[in-house]
Formats: sequence, structure tokens, C-alpha cells
Amino acid sequence: MAGEWHFQPLPKNQTIREPIAEAFFASDIVSAPGLALVREGIQNSLDSVADGKKTLVRISLVEGENAPAYQQVASYFDDAWAHYEAEDSGLRRDEVPEREGTCPLLVFEDFGTNGLCGDPGTPFPPKVKSENNFFHFFRAEGRTDKDDSKRGSWGLGKDTFFRASRINTVFGFTIREDDRRRMLMGKSVLKSHYAGDDCCQDGYFGVLPNQDGLVVPIEDHEALEQFAKLFRLERRDDFGLSIVVPWLVQEITEQEIIQAVFQNYFYTILSGELDVMVEMAGIETWLDKNSLPQEARRVSDDAAGWLPLIEMAQWATQEGIERERFLLNKPDSGRGWAWSRELLPDDVVVALKEKLQKQEHIAIRVPVTVRKKGEPAQESHFDVYMQANDSKEPVRPTFIREGIVISAVSAPPMPGYSALVVVAAGPLSAFLRQSENPSHTLWQGHQLKKGYVSGVGDLRFIVQSVRQIISLLSEEDKEEDKQLLADLFPIPGQGGKGRVRPLVPPIPTQPAFFTFRSDETGFSITQGRARLQADALLEIHAAYDTRTGNPLSKWRPEDFQLDQPPMAWQSEGCEVIEAVGNRIVIRIAEPDRFRLAVDGFDRNRQVFVDTRKLEE
Repeated sequence: MAGEWHFQPLPKNQTIREPIAEAFFASDIVSAPGLALVREGIQNSLDSVADGKKTLVRISLVEGENAPAYQQVASYFDDAWAHYEAEDSGLRRDEVPEREGTCPLLVFEDFGTNGLCGDPGTPFPPKVKSENNFFHFFRAEGRTDKDDSKRGSWGLGKDTFFRASRINTVFGFTIREDDRRRMLMGKSVLKSHYAGDDCCQDGYFGVLPNQDGLVVPIEDHEALEQFAKLFRLERRDDFGLSIVVPWLVQEITEQEIIQAVFQNYFYTILSGELDVMVEMAGIETWLDKNSLPQEARRVSDDAAGWLPLIEMAQWATQEGIERERFLLNKPDSGRGWAWSRELLPDDVVVALKEKLQKQEHIAIRVPVTVRKKGEPAQESHFDVYMQANDSKEPVRPTFIREGIVISAVSAPPMPGYSALVVVAAGPLSAFLRQSENPSHTLWQGHQLKKGYVSGVGDLRFIVQSVRQIISLLSEEDKEEDKQLLADLFPIPGQGGKGRVRPLVPPIPTQPAFFTFRSDETGFSITQGRARLQADALLEIHAAYDTRTGNPLSKWRPEDFQLDQPPMAWQSEGCEVIEAVGNRIVIRIAEPDRFRLAVDGFDRNRQVFVDTRKLEE
């Protein structure tokens, strides 16, 4: 049975709600539509992988003389054209193509996956929890039935495919693993519009078997074979999903797609879970664990920056890596995670220092206890891979959750080191996924407050992990300079100003209750020679130093704000009870071992720090 387009009349008694998913993605850190399409498409393919199989993704750009002529594919669009050309459709008038020439396409196919499973004839999500990917791909927006074990979702991710089409239209052709059914359906996402009648925003290409208005997919074998041939699909009898994006926007190019693949999925490819083939004009570019490094050199404008990470990932995903991994001690499972010297066993410290000096690869496992509110605590971990080098250029660690690069995590940059922080599937991955924005590019602590105990601080523990590990390893190498401490904590009444580059320490007006240490982008405060009492309060103000006047009076919010990225802190044996602007107040819980570390300052500026004990 041949398919047709169906746009339902707009109900008279319902509020008009226009599609908003694009607004979510527009506000995220997504540099180009091709990047977003690759990120979202591949992670959903990985979620649908069949048991025991590797995922193969084929991305084909069909343009120029290779694209089908409009006359060949006219039957798939003619009855929708009045809707595309409607004044209030939401499409840009100059973007709607003419019904002549060719139809440039993007074809996205996955193999070794389960396809769009679930009842295609239901207009509502199942009342009993079960997976219905067909429903969530075609009939839902902003919701998913995927649980915490999944990388992404078809909730908002599919919107990247609609955005890639000049007519906001996508076709999905699937062969399902569970029942072997073959199905074809199309969808256009417009605004509510007038095309001879007031019409709903969503139009469906398929079959309307009765008068209830629910369009169902085409399952006629001959019709499906014709579609696959006309739109250049490779799928024949293989399970999975083929997505066709007609009239592809010009911004998406072959090079952008290839760069997006290895920049976002290099770790998954090198681990052997994923192969990607990008095709254009009959030329196939294969990205697998053997070819990825060579292709990165060929197409990347930033090959020098990516190749060390790719080489490290090759080492990290090799067989037998477990024998080379160092295990740290677990933070206290009854409280928020905090970095301290106690997490590093003595023998591990010795071995790590030796490897850093030799600039060898290092693998570290950090065990943690994930505490979800209302549920039993769960043991989990993340892995840190790093290598020292001679580079003076500060580079941020790269964070990877279940194979996908979370590209905009605001971690402190580290000159002289390259590092990967990898989180596999499990409780910690579910924790991080809860914190992600719609396009899965960054982690946001405020999204964890409702669901997890100490979620914000625990997230900071992960983000700061590379910096903290290096800091703890370096701390033992620093010899205490007594003359320097005299500058830091002069005898009351002597006055003077002590300096530590790049930080400017305070001039105490009371006995030295604390010890101050600094590094290039931060400082730490610990117990001094005079003992503090439990529940004592310390107030810390910070500002960039000035040539004249009081630096604290010249602090401005645009300089930094201690409660906002890239600023971060770690506390041990003390509690941060206030952190606003340039001020932190801590309450001492364990006077003999308290420590507050603050990080994220501009390495090119000196920092003035004023710390004093408050009266109760």
C-alpha cells in the first residue's frame, strides 16, 4: 500500500504549542548541525545494539549528480508541498526548495542494532514500563523510556535530524530484530499553519487505515524496496534503522562529519565497539580501530591536539590494561567525596611519580560510592589516564561517559599533561547522565541536587580529579620554606606583605591558625601552628592583585565568582557553609586535618587572599 502525507486539522479547543526542541539545542554548545547529528545519532545507535554485536554506522552524503531527481521522488513529497509553502509553516521561504532539479540527501544507517522496536499502532506511551522506540522516535518529543543504563535518548536527539533538513522532514525505515517486521514512516515538524485549513504542526507519511486519524507505517514489501533503491539505502535484510534526511542543509559537509565522529567517538571506536563508514561520491572513508589515527591526521585541523588523546586511548583500550592500573582508596562512603592524601596508597605514590618522571602512560582507578536519594548506596568507579609531556600549553582533560566525549566540561587546564577521564556504564554513569544538558556536552551540578546526596560536590570531585591527583603527588615534593612562612605569617605588629607567585597571601592580624600554599591556578589552606577549635569559622576573601589600593575593594564579578565555573573547591575536615562572589566561609570539623583547596584562577594574574578567623 502506497503512503501519503497526513496533517491533522488543528483542534479548536486546544492550546497551540509550537516545537521547542530546537531552542534547547540552540542554547547548547553545539558548533554545527553536522556535529549534533553525529553525536545524537551514533549514541542512540549504540543504545540499540543487539547483544554481542558490534555497531556499524553508515553516513552517506548524496549530492549533485548522485542525488535522485525530484521527478523520481515526487510521490514522497507532492501532497506535503502546500504545507511546506504555507506562510506560517515556520520554514524560511528562501530555504524551501523548488520542485525541480535534484534532492540532496543524508542517509544515516546503523547495522547490528535492534531497530525501532515497539507497537507502531499506539498513540500513547505504554502504561506498563516497556521499551517502545518506534513511539518515541515518531510520536513523542522531549521524553524517552530509556533507563539510566542508556547513553542518550530519542527524546530530543532526533531533533538534530529534522534540523538538518531544509523542509524539517525525516523518513525512518527499520527492520526490527524482535519480530522481523519491515516498516517505513515519515514525519515533518512544522509550526501549526494554514494550508486550506488550520493544521497541526506535525505531518506523517504513512497509511491511514481508519478514521481515528492515527497514521501507521508502510509495510508493503514492494514499496519498501522501491524506497530503499530511490534513496540510496544499503539496508536489505539487516536489522537496524535507516534515517533519510531530504534536502540536506549546505552547512553539513563530509569533513565536518568525519571530524565529529572521531572527536566524539574515538574512544568507542578504539575499544572495538563501533565502526563508522562515511561515504560521498562513491568514496568510502572507514573509521575503525586500525584506521582512526591515520584519518585523524588527514582531516583534522587540530591533529596535533587530538593525536596524543587518540594514542592514549589506544593504550587504554588494549588487552591487559587491567594489570597496569593503579587502584586508589575509596573516599568515605558516608559523606561527600573529597580528595586527600589518604586516597593514594604509599606504594602507588612512589610508582606514579616514577612513571610521571619518565613520561609514561598512567592508568588510575578511582572507586566511589554513589548515593541516590531513597535508594541503597551503590559502588562504582571511574578511570583516569594521563601522561606527562613537555608542552607548556594548558590543556583541559577530556571526559568520556560510556564512549561519548562530554566536550564542554569546565575542568582546570593542565600544562605539561594530557589526560582522559573515562566513566563506563553503571551507577556513576547514570549519575553523570542526570547532570547533562540536552546535547550531552557538559555536566551541571544543580541538576543533581534533587536526585543525589552530595551530588554537586561529588561531581566536582570528578571534574577536579586530574588536577587533584597531580597536586597530591606534587605536594610531597614541596619543601616547607620557613622564611617564606615568616613572610606569610609575620609576628603581629611587624606589618609587611608576603608574596607567593602567582598568589598574594594575607597579612594575618592574629596567630597563624592556618598554613597557606599556592600553585599556578589555586591555593589551599590547612591547619597552622596555632590550633583551631572544632566549629571555628574561617572567612576567606580573594581578588586579583592590584598595583595600588586594596585588591579586595577592586574585585568585580566578571573577574571570577567562587561559586561558578571554572572556579571550584574541595574541602576535607571542614564544611563550606557559604560561597558567594569572592568570599568563602568554612566551619572547621576536624582541626588536625582540615583542608580547603580553591582552584580555577587565571594563571597569568596574581591573586590576593585574605583569611581570618571569625568570632562565633
